[in-house]
Amino acid sequence: MKGAILAIGNELVRGRILNTTSFWAARWLLLEGYEIQEILTVPDELGLIESRLRDFLSQYAFCLVSGGLGPTTDDITNEAVAKALGRPLITNEEMVRRIKERERVQNLPHNPLRLRMARLPEGAILLTNTQAMAGYYIILDKKLLFCLPGVPHEFEHLLKARVIPLLKEKLPVKGAVRSRLYKIFGLREADINLKLKALEDSSGVTLGYYPVLPEIHLSVLIKASSEAETEKLFEKVHHKITEAFHPYIFGHDEDLLEAVIGKLLTSRKETLAVAESCTGGLIASRITRIPGSSNYFERGVVTYSNQAKMEILGVPEEILASYGAVSEPVALAMAEGVRKLAKTNYGLSVTGIAGPTGGSPEKPVGTVWIGFSCEKATVAQCFLFPGDRHLVQDYAAGTALDWLRQYLAYGTLIPRYQFACRS
Repeated sequence: MKGAILAIGNELVRGRILNTTSFWAARWLLLEGYEIQEILTVPDELGLIESRLRDFLSQYAFCLVSGGLGPTTDDITNEAVAKALGRPLITNEEMVRRIKERERVQNLPHNPLRLRMARLPEGAILLTNTQAMAGYYIILDKKLLFCLPGVPHEFEHLLKARVIPLLKEKLPVKGAVRSRLYKIFGLREADINLKLKALEDSSGVTLGYYPVLPEIHLSVLIKASSEAETEKLFEKVHHKITEAFHPYIFGHDEDLLEAVIGKLLTSRKETLAVAESCTGGLIASRITRIPGSSNYFERGVVTYSNQAKMEILGVPEEILASYGAVSEPVALAMAEGVRKLAKTNYGLSVTGIAGPTGGSPEKPVGTVWIGFSCEKATVAQCFLFPGDRHLVQDYAAGTALDWLRQYLAYGTLIPRYQFACRS
């Protein structure tokens, strides 16, 4: 079943905001057996939206439109959809009621511009049952048109909760479908692809590679004429993928690395503390996003300066003077220092050069030492991460977390990563 996505907004075509929703939607739809053939981004221009929408509806079984459903005067998607379909705009009284109720509950002064969100093309069916959230769908003979808000979390919520179930109900995929998203850390996209090239030629198997750096997400879609055939083929593919990339696969579908670690620590009744320098608290932030993290996360300290490393973690001054802050001895001292300070089972440390300045020929930008400490040993590893400051920080935080995961799951004291420069 094939469809298209039309993303609307001046902020998208002018580069102010990255169009992440289209990427996200295409990936999740594929996992359900729905193939996106085109993704187009257009500005807030009535005629352009209208013509592109007509083109898509003439070619595909379904179309997703994102953005332009808000209350401001530059939100013109509803008008464009009405023109493309040759239908009038009609006030949806239920949406009016929800908007007014939200104003009352949130103690907002009435703003008549909000009522623009209730002016919908004839035949529009709201996607939410009670919320004053923009979003609707229209049934067009044997085709479906979905109009979703451009706000990422609202778009994602409606896609999973309403759009995909409606597609399955009204435009079911022929045959049986099985899908899974494999989340991989520590390998590069091209190397994953190389190991799976033989699978790509298998009938009924569709693979997709998505760099969500520093992770790589591998989507697998299996299609066959019956559920039994699909399940048999899926198990074969799953075995090959698991065999090829164990233990780099940290989860599936919606698993988060920090949540996987939380479950492992909880099951073992063990605790963690982290000492961060160049990541500035990013590791601690990721850990504490998970509900219940207080059961296993004792503390996180950001020891950015040398003085902080000495005062808080007990890093010897002579080590800092001899080797510099970005070095193996300092990473070791930080990891062991925070573990002993917090009296936890594990300590993680990160010290590096995130850039864009501060590098040297011996220690270029992207050089990061990560330390890991447990009762068994304290070890450190050097990495050279690619990208700008934020990406280096993301790589460093993710690598430290995955290191802990590999130890908890497999007892691996020093994991082998493709971006490690030496051990």
